Amino acid sequence: MRQRPQPPQPPLARRQRRQIERLERPPRERGPAAGRRAPRPAWQSPLLLVSVLALVAAGAVIALNQRPAPAPYVGELISPSVVYAADSVDGETLGRADAPVVLEVWSDFQCPVCARLVREQFGTLKAQFVDTGILRIEARDIAILGSGARDESLELATGAACAARQDRYWTYHDIVFWNQGRENRGDHDAEFLAAIADRAELDRAAWDACMAGEEVRSEIKAQTIKGLQAGINATPTLTLNGGTPVAGLPDPAALIAQIQALAGAAGGSGRSISPVPGSAP
Repeated sequence: MRQRPQPPQPPLARRQRRQIERLERPPRERGPAAGRRAPRPAWQSPLLLVSVLALVAAGAVIALNQRPAPAPYVGELISPSVVYAADSVDGETLGRADAPVVLEVWSDFQCPVCARLVREQFGTLKAQFVDTGILRIEARDIAILGSGARDESLELATGAACAARQDRYWTYHDIVFWNQGRENRGDHDAEFLAAIADRAELDRAAWDACMAGEEVRSEIKAQTIKGLQAGINATPTLTLNGGTPVAGLPDPAALIAQIQALAGAAGGSGRSISPVPGSAP
């Protein structure tokens, strides 16, 4: 399906440039801070010792009183009831190749609003439009929320892309979002990802080999940079038939109405279109 040409994108914001620079760094690049002066001897700074002792005391109080929230993964995973027919999935794409409506979804696996979109709306979209041949959903996973030495967003997206090579992307995708942990708190560690892979019934030897390399991570980074350069700087961001990207959780009735209108304009490919709940016939 031919997409409408997009208008020229405005210059990237400073935050977007920083995200692109972070993604373009070599893996595990670490360097000393430039221009940092060596600390002065204690006898040259009378206030230093007092300050250090105060910080140590404060840290001890915090350590004694702060109790971190428990991680959601404790060995048991929620399994969504959605089942995907083998002929409906092709990597990160769900639905018929000739579907008249294409929904492109840019998301980050650590994004809580993305999880709401999946848990609250994807079931209806699948049953009403994907399974009837009207809608095709194309996932565009990006890593814009991760931080620190281990980018959890990047690792989650890499795990999903490796699952896509076995046509198990959507099962893996759903299990992650139904068991999503806290953002950048270590909840999505290697053990969590491996448990997702097992629950998604992946060939673990093939998946482990895929995760061990850098090829797929490089692909996710490239897709993230492409999205940022196109102005995709929030998740979820949705486009319908190549139209204007819209960020945020969509109103379910409005999204259904848009899909119906686009399908009707395309003739619906001879498929029936259910009305929006509560709308006039």
